[in-house]
Amino acid sequence: MESTGKFIKRKISDAGSFVYRKLVFPFVKMGIERRTDSMIGKGAFIRGGSHLAGRDHIGDGARLDNVTVGYSTMIGNNAIISNTRIGNYSCIGDIHTLIGRHPVKGENIAVHPAFFSKEAQFGYTYVSETSYDEAAWADKENGYNISIGNDVWIGYSVSVCDGVTIGDGAVVGAGSLVVKDVEPYTIYAGVPARKIGDRFDDDTKAKLLELKWWDKDEAWIREHAHEFANPKEFLKNNCN
Repeated sequence: MESTGKFIKRKISDAGSFVYRKLVFPFVKMGIERRTDSMIGKGAFIRGGSHLAGRDHIGDGARLDNVTVGYSTMIGNNAIISNTRIGNYSCIGDIHTLIGRHPVKGENIAVHPAFFSKEAQFGYTYVSETSYDEAAWADKENGYNISIGNDVWIGYSVSVCDGVTIGDGAVVGAGSLVVKDVEPYTIYAGVPARKIGDRFDDDTKAKLLELKWWDKDEAWIREHAHEFANPKEFLKNNCN
């Protein structure tokens, strides 16, 4: 049973969180919008070291916790994203990131964390040492469970499991469950998501990945934006 002291501490934390979200964050939100020239929708909440690179659009009701959002990236309404790095010029629907795993293949008798984790996530534990790694990492050094590249389009109602990297230029169809890495410029869909196609041929992919147009400054992008609708012209003018 939870001790009285822990109970009181938790309730004080709950009250502080409520006050911050309702009274303080609206002013923080305005500061982020002005500083980054971004748009943050009604009811959206950003916390835990999250960072917007600039000219981003965060949809209504979206929740970001320890998320780095690249330049000019869009995140859809009601997305729930944590411990994730997202690149530039990506379009992300109302995705849910799934952080946390349970032992299911003989690693432990029980799937409940009280039997394999000392962290006492639910208020108690039966063990003094953690015996199972509860999270997979795309970039453990920088604290990201999931990595989403540049120029990525993820449709609505997609779930992405921890440990996954979605490469530059990839597309993930609506309603998919992404359980493994998605290669650059490929198209994935399904439950679980599997490769159903490519956006370009291998030569074009290689040239685009070498060029990394999404890292160019905005002056360069404005100058060449008219070429984007004609991939052959774009490659001819900008790739060796």
